[in-house]
Amino acid sequence: MKKRLLAALLASAAVLSFAGCSSNTTSSSTSAADNSSTPAADDSSAADDSSVADTASTAEADSSAAEDTTELKDDGSTLSILTWSGNSDTKKMVEFFLKSKGYSEDKVTIVSCGENGEGARDGYKQYLMGDGDADLMIYDADWVADYIYDDTLTAPYSAIGLSKEDFPDAFSYTLSYGTNDAGVFKANSFQATPGGFVYRADLAEQYLGVTTPDEMQALVSDWDKFQETGAKLYEASNGATSLQATEGGLWQVFQSNRTQPWVVDGKLVMDTAEDFYDIAKSMNDNHSLAGVPQWDAAWYAAVLDGTALGDFVPTWGLTTNEGSILFNFTEGKDENGAKMAMCEGPTGWYWGGSYIGVSNKCDNKSLAKEFIEFFCKDADSMAAYAAETGDFVNNKTVMSTAETSNRLLNGQNHYKILTKVLDNLDLEGKITKYDSIIKAKFNDSVNGYLDGTFATKEDAINSFKDNVAAAYPELVVE
Repeated sequence: MKKRLLAALLASAAVLSFAGCSSNTTSSSTSAADNSSTPAADDSSAADDSSVADTASTAEADSSAAEDTTELKDDGSTLSILTWSGNSDTKKMVEFFLKSKGYSEDKVTIVSCGENGEGARDGYKQYLMGDGDADLMIYDADWVADYIYDDTLTAPYSAIGLSKEDFPDAFSYTLSYGTNDAGVFKANSFQATPGGFVYRADLAEQYLGVTTPDEMQALVSDWDKFQETGAKLYEASNGATSLQATEGGLWQVFQSNRTQPWVVDGKLVMDTAEDFYDIAKSMNDNHSLAGVPQWDAAWYAAVLDGTALGDFVPTWGLTTNEGSILFNFTEGKDENGAKMAMCEGPTGWYWGGSYIGVSNKCDNKSLAKEFIEFFCKDADSMAAYAAETGDFVNNKTVMSTAETSNRLLNGQNHYKILTKVLDNLDLEGKITKYDSIIKAKFNDSVNGYLDGTFATKEDAINSFKDNVAAAYPELVVE
């Protein structure tokens, strides 16, 4: 995921190549979390279309049968976890797990496949075809489907003695995300990734007369109000300030609330997607959308200089660490910088995250289960990890009672806002193996509509459908 890697995105992108996987821990004399590689920028939206298309064209095994019959060994000496070298989360998790459990360094082996998430996306597959040990795998949310739909690579959680019912406090969308369309539960997340609308509190007071996040929320609590407030703000500021910085931020929120999957019975379903063309175009035309690109210095500058009032930011962008989205919005200053605040925004949403899956090669199912329970089930260990790292863990009870004071949000406890954001988010049955590529194609068409590449909404939709049909010939696209 893109968590805490934003500083790297301000530099020129390096050309990445994948040459195999390397174990960061090979003996008791080597630290289990020796992962010193510099984090590489990871923009999953730029993924090669072929990676998901290949998954979609793979013949599917009977997943329900796989869940009933998969048998894993339990005679391995260490727990091997596949990840990518730039994933600092895995390193922190292993260190915390070993310390908390009192295990020796050689109890867990980190195996790095590629420099970033996109390298691991295909790197895991290459590694799993060899003889190397693999018990657990860390997935980026953008390509969870590559693995949970492939029974030749992954085992269901039932194979290590776990089911959805074992995670009653998990945010429900994460359980849906890790379940394939045959209903087989194959992945869960140790974190949840809701977000809120982060905005310049000083400018909101100057132009809109609001002095609290609750007052701001009243002005942006649904899409109609969000658009109305955008138009009002632009007029009140004499054309100086747009409400929303990026189209990409709008889309992350909107796409979380589809009422149907993108694909139903082998057919592309637009559902509410057509409405987004109208929202984005309306805001673009009345200048309440600034239209700056994400992952660009202009994004952060737009909020710093007041060109945009704010944008939608998820949990991993709300840390006070150097390089986070919020840090870049404020230049890390809680005094004499941009005065920021956060409210929920129009609707519940999530963006990104990492998931833990079980390899078919797992030979240490007891320790694999223990590791997953430690980070995804046990409230005490999850609360301790949240306190240690500031991560928003996947436990409703823990996060609803957690206290924090974000110095870059004027001391707000943003956890309380984020738990409310997820209250009404429902992804059950709405995640498909086609989503990653379809969403990228859709967003490309929206941007083409906004920049004039497509003269009409219908032209943009037709282009989107043509691209989906080309990527997935097996789908019915009307």
